[in-house]
Amino acid sequence: MEKLTKKYENLVKIHRGLALSIARYKKALGDESIDLETKEERRDSLIKRFELTYDLLWKYLREYLILTNGITADSPRKVFQECLSLSLTNREETKELIDLIEDRNLTTHVYDIDLANRVAADIQKHHDVIDAIIKKVSLDKVE
Repeated sequence: MEKLTKKYENLVKIHRGLALSIARYKKALGDESIDLETKEERRDSLIKRFELTYDLLWKYLREYLILTNGITADSPRKVFQECLSLSLTNREETKELIDLIEDRNLTTHVYDIDLANRVAADIQKHHDVIDAIIKKVSLDKVE
């Protein structure tokens, strides 16, 4: 349980940081006085926080599944599918989680400015579904 508690605390912390990065990036985009380099730095910071949040999310869910249901899943896709099968997530949330995998893989393997801008634009949507899932699988739900 201690391992799960630590993962949950880290997930919540980095998720808050992601929300802050989203706000800073949106503010930078809407502020003509902020130079392009600063906007790009905020975008890149946002993407990095997204990557960290994604990694912590699927690893937390993996541990959650083991502890609460004795289910072992060895990849993000399998973890997210198990969450759907146990009704921890609904179909829409699971589709969003699969989109998370795709965006995470894109940011890891190829760096392209247009791609970075597209992923940054999607991160708010990702943040919202992560927020909903974090609430559904919080530690107070573990017996």
